[in-house]
Parts: sequence; structure tokens; C-alpha cells
Amino acid sequence: MTTNTGTVVDVVGPGRGGRMSRQRKRDAVLRLLRGEDLESVSRSLGVTAATLSGWRDAFLTAGEASLATRPLDADTLESGRLKAKLGEMLIERELLEAKIAVLEARGPGPFGPQEVAAMSRAVSPARGKAYGLARVCRIWRMSRATVHRHLAPAQSEPSRRPGPVGPMPDAALLTQIRATLAGSPFHGEGHRKIWARLRHKGVRTSKRRVLRLMRTHDLLAPARVGAPRGPRNHDGTIIPERVDTMWGTDLTTTWTVEGQVAVFVAIDHCSAECVGIHAARRATRFEALEPVRQGVRQRFGGFAAAIASGLSVRHDHGSQYMSDDFQAELAFLGIASSPAFVRAPEGNGCAERFIRTLKENLLWVEHFDTVEDLRRALLAFREVYNETWLIERHGFRPPAAIRAAQLPPAVLAA
Repeated sequence: MTTNTGTVVDVVGPGRGGRMSRQRKRDAVLRLLRGEDLESVSRSLGVTAATLSGWRDAFLTAGEASLATRPLDADTLESGRLKAKLGEMLIERELLEAKIAVLEARGPGPFGPQEVAAMSRAVSPARGKAYGLARVCRIWRMSRATVHRHLAPAQSEPSRRPGPVGPMPDAALLTQIRATLAGSPFHGEGHRKIWARLRHKGVRTSKRRVLRLMRTHDLLAPARVGAPRGPRNHDGTIIPERVDTMWGTDLTTTWTVEGQVAVFVAIDHCSAECVGIHAARRATRFEALEPVRQGVRQRFGGFAAAIASGLSVRHDHGSQYMSDDFQAELAFLGIASSPAFVRAPEGNGCAERFIRTLKENLLWVEHFDTVEDLRRALLAFREVYNETWLIERHGFRPPAAIRAAQLPPAVLAA
């Protein structure tokens, strides 16, 4: 470019899009501050003089501001923290005084959501800002969820899960659920087993929908509140892959007209099948052997030395099971003794779970005159349980179906 004076100046204009880097802007401002002519710098950079003047003013303003800023030391930071804490204390005092005034005006009792919401919108004299709902609820000891729930507009229709409800409406499905509960021979079945029984009847729906309907109409099985547990002693699992690999045995008690009666059970850990059940007036070691003997005769085809080799029996440390006679009988039959850990009932959980089912469906709902009546009822319950009780871990199939699927037809026929 040729100037009016005839000198040629190399023009280096802005980059693409009329932009210029921060370093080039800084160099241009420094040229102006060193005394170069504004017009010559403008011509050499291809930038207007107004733009250069704006850069110079911004550069000087920022430099002046940086010089006016003092570094924050530890005392300044601590002073700021104390001032903020003092402000919070003043706000808390204001809210407590307002709470006392409200109580004196309306008398003792819980605050209403309208009063809390009104105070949250009030302006604090100390800060000049609204208190806020979170701070008022915290100091007045109110639940924010309760306030929001009462202040929310009432819905004309109850909310439901979005999406289609399926081919069967809720009223018809509820009728099917009630019929399934009434037709089941067991008490205390949860929504999962009701869902499985509906599928067996040809009613296709989802578990969550069955749970929602049963919960809404108080049809769920009662749940017991568990006690806090310590560390588990058992690692791994007590559920084998095949039947007749591990059995569990335990006892419980019930009452008849003749007095207290002991009930002994033996359960297959794989299929959850009841292989033996017995009732006796006295809970002796010989009576404790009866369920095991029943299972050995039926599952192994006889009662002889080492006939049940490969089988182990899980039991607790009760005096009947730790006795010499009980242990000697297991050794004679070829059964390995597998005692659970002390004070760890989950190690014998299969027998414990069956006893709970037995109590909820027979012992706690029926009365018996004699021990013999109880024995007959126990044997009948064993057949119904093995044929119809659904096991979730086996795809909601009964224990008898698990045994039939694992053993060949010839063995089942024998």
C-alpha cells in the first residue's frame, strides 16, 4: 500500500472472518503505548482506528483492575467465612422468632403447609432476600415432601403407569387374581407365584401389574420384619445341581389336644421336595431319624448298609442330631453328616423355609385332636406340596417336576 507521503507499509490484516488472536491484539496495543502513530498501526494491521482504541482502553482498564485487587490471605478468608456464618445465625434467629410469634398467636400444634410456604416467601431483613423453603423447613422441623404434597394441585384421576394396560382390564385381572388366591391350597403366596399361576391358566400379564393390583387391594402376603444380621459364616451355596445330593432336616413343634408334639422334616436341597415328614410326642433322636429313613426307603429303594452313598444331610447342632445314635445311623446308611455353623440358621435354610410354609398352611390354620390325626395330615400335605408348590428358582415349577426332569422314567417307576 502507498501512503500520502509515498512510503509503502506492509499490511498484515486480521485473519479469517476478521478475527485476530489475543497475542496480536496485545502487540498492537503495546505499539500504541510505545508511541507509534494510531493511523500507521491501523494501516499496518488493516484494523480501524476505533477498534484499536477500544483494545487500548480495555487493556488499560483490565490492568488497572488487576492492580486494585488485593490478594486474599488466610485472615481474609477466615473473616469471610465467619461473616457468612454470622449471617446464617441471624437468619436462623429471625426464623425462630417468627416461629415463636406464630405459636403465641395460634397456640401449640404442628404448622400447616400454607404457613411454611408463606414464611419461605418472606424477605429477611438481614439479607434482603427470601428465606427459601429448604431453610424454613430445616429450622421449623418440617418435611419438605409433606409441604409439597399438600400444596400440589389435586389430581382428578389417579396416576397410572403410561402405556397400554394389556388385553385384560384391571377389574377383570383383579377378579382372576382373587380367584387364583381362593383356589390355591396354600396361604401366603406372593405376587410372583400368583403371576405364575395366572400364566398356567392362560392369563398373560406382567409381574409389575400383578404386584400393583395386589398391593392396591391389600392382597399381598404378609411380610415379617427381619432382625439385623451379622456377617455370614457361609460362603457359596447350599443348593446342589442334582437331587438326592444333599438333604436338610430340622424340627418344629405344634399343639394337639393330647399336648405338644414335635414335627420332624427332611427336604431335598436341589428340588425343595419334602422327602420325609413325621410327628411324635417326644422329640428324641430316634424320632428325628424317621424322616431320613422315609426318604432313604423311597428314594434309594431300600434300607441297607451304604445304600445312600453320595448323599449328605445338613442339620443343626440340636441334641437329637449330634447324638451318637443319629450320627451312627447316618454312617451306616453311607450318608455324610453336614452340620451347619453354630448360630447360623441360614446354613439349614432349605429345611427352615419348608417349616415356614408348613406352619403358614397347616400347623397354624388347622387343629388336631390326636398325634395320629396330625401324622395323616402331614403326609397329605407332603403330597400336595410336592405336586403343586411352585419354586421360583426352578422357573415356578413344583418339586415333583424337578425330580421327574432329572431322573430317568425307570427310576421313577421303581
